[in-house]
Amino acid sequence: MEPMEAGSPRWEASSSFLPKANRLSYRSCSGWYRSIKCNARLPFESLLERDLMVIQDVDPNVANFALKPETLVWTGGQREQSYTPDFRVVTQEGKVVYREAMPRRKFDADPSLKGRRRITDACVARGASFELWTETEIRKQPRLANCRRIRAAVAFLTPANLTIVRTGLVDGRPISLATLQAIIGSDPLLVGALLGLVAVGELTLDLDAVIGPDTQLSPRGS
Repeated sequence: MEPMEAGSPRWEASSSFLPKANRLSYRSCSGWYRSIKCNARLPFESLLERDLMVIQDVDPNVANFALKPETLVWTGGQREQSYTPDFRVVTQEGKVVYREAMPRRKFDADPSLKGRRRITDACVARGASFELWTETEIRKQPRLANCRRIRAAVAFLTPANLTIVRTGLVDGRPISLATLQAIIGSDPLLVGALLGLVAVGELTLDLDAVIGPDTQLSPRGS
């Protein structure tokens, strides 16, 4: 890792983060993503960035995250330089992680990110860490497919569906999807509601295993 350039780094609020749902955050915005944990529509510049939002929304280890939250500014030689990470993530343990979504080919072409990787030092100085996520990490399967399916399942969280699916979760213990289906029925809408409860953090499952009859659903904290 390269040493920090001369000059004391400082963090500033990023003017690119506009939480209002009806305002664009970037000129190159490619679309919008409705985040559960942010409770807002967030603009994304690439599908890779959107996929990382989906993962962070569903990952039970992520308490919350913010888009383009802060900008690191430092002086290198005679000019001022700046760098704004894509995300600021707070874990359930209270740790802060700054994350960047970047295509592997772009990183391979310039591993130093034009010298901006010194942000790692600045993050450590703040008691945080810095992570670069390429498609290798973001599009790892079956995790991404699971996260997409779980995020979409929020649509099935209707009062009627919840009344039924919660009858199989009364004892608060882990239970397989097959066992739950034997109790509440195999209606796809009810299975969707169960996965919707994973999306909102009421249930957890192994995101790195294919979802099927043997999938164990566990109440949060059990």
